[in-house]
Amino acid sequence: MITVWCANTNGHAPQSEVDTLRRQVDRHLKEWHIFKCMTESDLPGWWCKTQLFGSDKPYARNLWLDLDVTITGALDPLVVPLNGSQLRIAKNWAQSGHGGCQSSVMYWEGDSARVISDTFDQADAHWPPRTDKHWNNGQVQWGDQEWITCLRDMNHLQVEYFYPAHVQSYKYHCRAGLPEDCRVAVFHGKPKPSEVADGWVMKCRS
Repeated sequence: MITVWCANTNGHAPQSEVDTLRRQVDRHLKEWHIFKCMTESDLPGWWCKTQLFGSDKPYARNLWLDLDVTITGALDPLVVPLNGSQLRIAKNWAQSGHGGCQSSVMYWEGDSARVISDTFDQADAHWPPRTDKHWNNGQVQWGDQEWITCLRDMNHLQVEYFYPAHVQSYKYHCRAGLPEDCRVAVFHGKPKPSEVADGWVMKCRS
């Protein structure tokens, strides 16, 4: 069974966006699954995702989806068993984070990635983001994906990557149309899916 996670902490998005994502998951994930939405967190911004991997959430197989992604194809290839790593994730396409990890879509098994939760100091969960020179080479700490990248670079977390065609950026890859074999379009930053009138986006969200 797959546990599919998203978050709508402190009601930052309308419930309709959670319902839209749930419909897309049900349409595109054939494996038996349950859908869970985190609604409460004592951490601000995207830092709430660092709490996903602790021993109090030992679900066997897990897929995380940011609330503002659009599912465009079958999700089952994204949840095949890990190949010796602790976490499957996308590479960051944005110039500001190029070479790092992009955490809009993640897959892990049991507590395979618990180091993300266990070693994170909640005092580092700043919002608005800030630069902190004591980790991640002094880069701006936007949220969990900078922490995951830091752990990867320190060899504390072994990651593997989704097949690049399966998880793509709307901003960088999809403005001219939906790329072949894309399974998830990630709307990082602006615009958000609800702000886009592209026919394929509206069809996928319906």
